[in-house]
Amino acid sequence: MKPRVLWIEDSARFELNNLTGPIYFYGKYDFQQAENVTSAIEFLKVKEYDALIVDIRLPPGNDPYWRELYRKAELEGGGEKLGIKFLYWLLARDGSYSHPAPSWVRPDRIAVFTVENHLEVRGNLDDLGIDLFKQKTTGLADTTLLDLIKELLNRKKSNKI
Repeated sequence: MKPRVLWIEDSARFELNNLTGPIYFYGKYDFQQAENVTSAIEFLKVKEYDALIVDIRLPPGNDPYWRELYRKAELEGGGEKLGIKFLYWLLARDGSYSHPAPSWVRPDRIAVFTVENHLEVRGNLDDLGIDLFKQKTTGLADTTLLDLIKELLNRKKSNKI
């Protein structure tokens, strides 16, 4: 069975679609994309993923809970991005949201791929145990996302040994 990969990224369909081509061409992953927190949660409810690639700047989607968190963050001048709150929900399992996070999600299955500088989010990522980070910059190679997925899956494999 192919490793399952979910990329949670609001710009994937349009601005970053050049990064998905190599993944489909490579053909070794069951690859899906979620464009907001609500759709990501829907994917996570029905399927276990081997790798989650998460952006920090995520829109909420239609779920009222995530819409309210997003609205509050916007009123407060941006503050903590919704992707960080989503990661805390996934890994801290604090019960703040009515739907429990899947128990199979662990930090070794997550990589963060975002425009934020690593220094801006390192404290949160360290707190959550996420150590794989890639910053989006102009001129990224088309294989950047594919390489990030490979690195994440290789780390996950080496952690099992």
